[in-house]
Amino acid sequence: MSSTVPPPPKSGNGGYIVLIAVMLAAIAGLVYWKVNADDVEVIEETRTTAARTEEPTPVLDAAPPPPPPVEEVEEEPEAPAEKKPVASASAGNAGCSGVCQGQLTAAGESALRAKGGQARGCYNRALRQNATLSGKLGLKVRIGPSGNVCSLQVTEDTLGDASVTTCVTQMYRAGKFPAPQGGCVEAQIPLNFVSSQ
Repeated sequence: MSSTVPPPPKSGNGGYIVLIAVMLAAIAGLVYWKVNADDVEVIEETRTTAARTEEPTPVLDAAPPPPPPVEEVEEEPEAPAEKKPVASASAGNAGCSGVCQGQLTAAGESALRAKGGQARGCYNRALRQNATLSGKLGLKVRIGPSGNVCSLQVTEDTLGDASVTTCVTQMYRAGKFPAPQGGCVEAQIPLNFVSSQ
């Protein structure tokens, strides 16, 4: 008599593996969607702001004041008569005084939108302390011909959280943006912070 050995039973784990892979893909898609959904709101608000900033700013009747004179300092009498110019304290803000009539470039708009996305990080940190925190923060940013921020004003603040306002304004002040066309430019930036929970 010959005995036949039955084949080993199937483990049946293949169905579980496929189910786990599908669930992981769904979770990854949901996380990606939630992360990018917050940025879309900031991008849309910045886009509407860029449309509003195209309004011409009023022209002042008086011409801007001339730049301050450059002082010259002489070396010690023993050294040859060599003179060195002393840098002006407002050298970083050159071109920001007076009326700004420049145009924000597409790269500049993109950089402002990116900063809006980074501002969301300031808000998210504050949410850890206050889960019901929400509101708007409006900024007026003046960007000089070289792309440096000359001035920044908070035009609206319904958040009521100084840490978020300080974090966002410091981030924009420290920013370096692409140079606008035609001189300095003023940009209105509305940021709407709403918890996604």
